[in-house]
Amino acid sequence: MLSQIQRFGGAMFTPVLLFPFAGIVVGLAILLQNPMFVGESLTDPNSLFAQIVHIIEEGGWT
Repeated sequence: MLSQIQRFGGAMFTPVLLFPFAGIVVGLAILLQNPMFVGESLTDPNSLFAQIVHIIEEGGWT
């Protein structure tokens, strides 16, 4: 019985660390797309910065 509990604990270790990291990535990406924080020129959809942040945000959602 103890080995089954230990196996379950090991299997839950990765999701417990992965989900908060993904949430932080998405939160920072949304923050970096806000023109109040980084300025109008960086949040223009045609700028390289905005495109990179969009790619990072999409990766965080998956």
